[in-house]
Amino acid sequence: MIEQIKAFCAKSEQDLRSKLSSDKTNIAIIAYYPTYRTKFGNLIPKLKQKYNVFTIVDRILNDDFEKSGHHNILFPYRIIEQGQTYYLNMDIPEIELILTADGVGYENGRIDREFLSKKATRIYFPHTFNIATGYNIPVDYFIVPSKTLMKIYAHHIKDSKRLLPCGYPTLDVAISKYHYQSQNTLTYAPTLRYADPKRSANLMAFAGFDCNLIEWLLKNTHYNISYRAHPINYLNNHIFHNLIKQRWQGEKRVNIDNKLGTAFYNYSDFLITDTSGTAFTYSYTTLRPSFFFAPYPLDEKSKDGNHIIPAKTAKNFSQLKSLIESIEEKKDREYFYNLRESDIYNVGKSEEAILEKIEEILAKR
Repeated sequence: MIEQIKAFCAKSEQDLRSKLSSDKTNIAIIAYYPTYRTKFGNLIPKLKQKYNVFTIVDRILNDDFEKSGHHNILFPYRIIEQGQTYYLNMDIPEIELILTADGVGYENGRIDREFLSKKATRIYFPHTFNIATGYNIPVDYFIVPSKTLMKIYAHHIKDSKRLLPCGYPTLDVAISKYHYQSQNTLTYAPTLRYADPKRSANLMAFAGFDCNLIEWLLKNTHYNISYRAHPINYLNNHIFHNLIKQRWQGEKRVNIDNKLGTAFYNYSDFLITDTSGTAFTYSYTTLRPSFFFAPYPLDEKSKDGNHIIPAKTAKNFSQLKSLIESIEEKKDREYFYNLRESDIYNVGKSEEAILEKIEEILAKR
């Protein structure tokens, strides 16, 4: 296996080196989780106009991300074979800048610090605009989407020059693609669930929790229900997700949404989650309400999210029913619009702000 990995790395390095530019800055954008491929918005095609741009992936999906740069390279940071983990790497000093939304941090952060190029400047894109992900990974700069997140990052990162107040490309793209058409539908989008596939009790608990909520919504509301599991759960075909699909197969009012992206914004009257960051992007895009259904205690990260954007929380079905019945579209629209405009940097123009920062960074090298 080790010899096969060495051969793969050698071939990948040869392929990448053959595509390097000698007169343009070489930039790599890493996306190892499919759900993070949208974090760059339309930035990559804009970078492509001036720089030589690589996208680096761990699986081929033939999506827009893979087509957005000049070159797409399949090069995972690890391979797991028969329970053994093999970490991959190569050092291409000609790669001068790396953009990533991943913070995997294996071997004391080596992948975040020197994977692909030990000399490259690294810029990190957070997963949301309300939770400070990745502040402890060893990168050079952080794209900061919002004033709220700036305060949180500044608490952990004392060098303010590393914090770049630019905005949130994911939000800008979502707003540009939002065209609402009512289908009398609500979306239930729970956050990522980690479950040991060997522990049936945990699997059944996740499936039971979601099925219980869906059943209550069917009986107590007139809406169609679109069930949207976290992309990692359905892309990896997790067992509890299959249990949910089987339970609601044939139910006309329940749709299982396994599509990446924000298309569901266009037909969802509102969103219910159990603290997923999707609630925040959804409400700032659509200016429609999101509700947390969280009968269990929220952890500290979720409390931060609930405080930053006041998505209302229901601890039981009675409270959830009251929240749904209290929706007032005009008030909600004004409320979320004012929140968005007062908190998010460069709404609709984040990519231009990021490009400007990248030029400044490269000029210093």
